[in-house]
Formats: sequence, structure tokens, C-alpha cells
Amino acid sequence: MKGKGRVISIIAICGALLSLGIAQALGSSPGSVTATDIATGAVGSRAIRDRSIEYVDISIRNRGDLEVQSLQSGRTEHGVIGGDFPAFATGPNTVCPNNCSWGAYATLPHPARAPLNDAHVLVNNLSWQNGGGQTKPVLANTLGNTNCHGTPTAPTAPAGFVCIYISGGDDAADVVGNSVIFGTGASPYGFKLHWVSTGVGDANNTFIDATWAYTAP
Repeated sequence: MKGKGRVISIIAICGALLSLGIAQALGSSPGSVTATDIATGAVGSRAIRDRSIEYVDISIRNRGDLEVQSLQSGRTEHGVIGGDFPAFATGPNTVCPNNCSWGAYATLPHPARAPLNDAHVLVNNLSWQNGGGQTKPVLANTLGNTNCHGTPTAPTAPAGFVCIYISGGDDAADVVGNSVIFGTGASPYGFKLHWVSTGVGDANNTFIDATWAYTAP
């Protein structure tokens, strides 16, 4: 048994030396493996070390396929939304005197896994801060305060929902999140924040500064 083991070891060493010699003869560096050395289908995902393949290693065509995929289930993406507009106290017919209607739109970096309608876009004003002489934005409903448990600096959302967190704002009422599709329609690509101004506001403007989160179901 001992003699047989030595014979096998010698054969293995000779094979390794022969492989090294062939690699050097072909101009490859010792220990290197090229695409021509691997049979089609011989290497599967389980044979690749975790995270050893990066985005730049993927073909341009496959990168494009990844970029248009919907957000992976359980993942959360974030962004900002809001606007800052003049709040006129009086004016001619071409300028609304009060209750001007304002809207802001956001595009999701990755499409939602299910289209978002009005019921899936919630607004939270619990973390609003007064910048001086401002009035807290008034929500059209309190569903966001009940179901969204993050903050403007750490926005979160329950699965399947967008949560908008107001950080600052003034002269804004009936604040609500909406779909960007008419009526009861829904879209996976983005959403809308809507409000009305009720008066002249601080420094003659109406504004909302907010962040948002969407979590894929």
C-alpha cells in the first residue's frame, strides 16, 4: 500500500509539471485559466466565490437587462421629493389668489414589483420641523402617520408601499400621495405628491421638503 501511494504521488507531480510546462509554452502565466480552458456549462453559480463577480464583469447586454428589472422582493429604495413655489395672497385671474394647487413627481430608480395606485402612496408629517414662523403641512389623511414608521433621515416603508416623510414645509394643506395614472390607475414607474397653498406663507412661498422609501413586496 505504501509503494502504491508513492507511485500515485509521483504521477500526480509529473502531471502538474507537465501542465505547467504546457501553460508556459502557450504563453499563459502559471496557474492562470482562460475561457478556452473551461468547457461550456462546466462552471455554475455555486462554483463561484461569493461576490467575486462584479458588475463590470457582466456583458453590456446583460447589464442592460439588469437595469430594467423591477426591485428585488424585500429590498427598499429611497429618494427625495418636494417643491417650493410662490404663495400669492391676491392676484388677477392668471394668478391664483389662494388654494393654488401644487404637485411634485418622483421616478423610482427601479420599477415597483406591482403598480402603485393612490392607496399605495402615503404621507407622514410627524417629523416636520418649524424653520421659523411656519405652519405644519396638513395631511389629507393620516394613513401615513399610522403605517409609515421611519423618519426623513431614515425613511422606511411597508412592503408594497411608498412612504413620504415631510422634513420641512409651510403653507401646505390637503397633502396627499397619488398615482401618476388618471383615476384609479396605477404605475410601477413613479408617484406624485400633491397639496394646496392656503395663504401667503412664510417668505411668500409654499413648500414641502421630503424624502421617501419604497419596499418591494
